[in-house]
Amino acid sequence: MEWFSKDGYWRGILLSASLFVSLFLIHIILAANGYMTLFKIVAILITIHAIAVGPTIVLFGQISNLQTKTVALKIGLIIAIPLNIGLGWAYAEMMFSIATMASFVVLTTALHLLAIRRTGSL
Repeated sequence: MEWFSKDGYWRGILLSASLFVSLFLIHIILAANGYMTLFKIVAILITIHAIAVGPTIVLFGQISNLQTKTVALKIGLIIAIPLNIGLGWAYAEMMFSIATMASFVVLTTALHLLAIRRTGSL
């Protein structure tokens, strides 16, 4: 499977998405069973992952090519924006809060744009 080979963004996307889905399912199971400390730890991991989707795609894809890395970071930003809107909704206790949602989107956008800019300057 060439599309799943090292130094490709598809591999990174698939592994990053698998991690996110796994963490999300685990956090639901932990909450349903009352394991609040473990739930909070997993929620922190979900938060970090949702904010840094692009860098996790680069990391899991083992991407070293600068052009592919830039594409992966841009794809990661596109994926991260709706995830961070949902994250803001969750942190606002499942209520619509423009301020909370926007703060997560701004944070992830700034992180991804900084990573894209840094990659472009290498």
